[in-house]
Amino acid sequence: MEKMKAGILYGPRDLRIEEIDIPDLSPGWVLLKIRAAGICGSDLHLYKEKTFIPISSVLGEGKYVPGHELSGEVKEVGKGVESIQEGDRVVVEPTINCGKCDWCKIGLFNLCENSGLIGFYYIGGLAEYCVVPEEKCFKLSKRTSFEEAATLDCIAVAARAVKRAEVSLEDSVAVLGAGTIGLFAAQLAILAGAREVYVTGTHEYQLKTAERFGVTATINARKENSVERLMELTSRKGVDKVIEAVGGTAPVIDEGISMVRRQGIIVATGIFLDQVLINMFSLVTKEVRLTSAWGYGYWNHLKEFAVSLGVLEKGRIDAKSLITHKFPLEKASEAFEAALEKSTSQSIKVQITY
Repeated sequence: MEKMKAGILYGPRDLRIEEIDIPDLSPGWVLLKIRAAGICGSDLHLYKEKTFIPISSVLGEGKYVPGHELSGEVKEVGKGVESIQEGDRVVVEPTINCGKCDWCKIGLFNLCENSGLIGFYYIGGLAEYCVVPEEKCFKLSKRTSFEEAATLDCIAVAARAVKRAEVSLEDSVAVLGAGTIGLFAAQLAILAGAREVYVTGTHEYQLKTAERFGVTATINARKENSVERLMELTSRKGVDKVIEAVGGTAPVIDEGISMVRRQGIIVATGIFLDQVLINMFSLVTKEVRLTSAWGYGYWNHLKEFAVSLGVLEKGRIDAKSLITHKFPLEKASEAFEAALEKSTSQSIKVQITY
């Protein structure tokens, strides 16, 4: 059996480049030569420290090949594949769903009770090759680079958050967090017609990127009280919608409750590692709607992943500016460190490219 190089994560800061078998090609699946793979915040959680998220994959218990933000070239197609052919340039929607549970049946496959994930359970983009179901491959035009396409997972997550926030022409929006998803959410809120968009963050270089996208104002949460500054900017009225894109241990949900107007909407997208304290009195008395966005599903009759790809292919959103670092597979550990140590590296999106 032919071999390939892969970056295997065994535990916190234990990422090893090893040779493993190229995955078998099943009927209805395609073999993909990876061209670009992004490092996601969820990957960083598992790389940085032991968490409640279990590590189990086709490689066995306790190790997996990361990389669920990926694009590449089709090298071979399995039996029965009709819509994809060898040589196609594709981006991958990484969620593998059962298609049988109640949630899949109503189109909410992001809530599938039996889902897997390429780049977690299945071999992901930190390998020279991976196998993907035919229906999870979306063709790319030549106007979109593999690197830009590999940000589609982030764009789709942000798109679902903007949709769940019901952003419209009348809205003022605060995006909490100026990482990849936050910066895409800001762009999409503007594209959706929001009259004002504010972005908070902790790194000045990220906020400068947000300013280039035409946001109303940015707030450096390390230098000033983000709630007080936001209220000053909105004449003490607060904003109509808040999109949270931080997670971790930051008190951003409570900040969002303080920032949003009465009957406003807060959408959480971050992965929180601990329980979060919030001001329930303000939440209740302001009749704030606190909800969340997990992955992506359908935007009415179209997949949110497909909607996001259309936005990218038409040049209506800037992904290229967010790709700050590229590393070869052999330097995957350095890539993860660059993604973690933002103050030193000034990274936004870090990718492995082939």
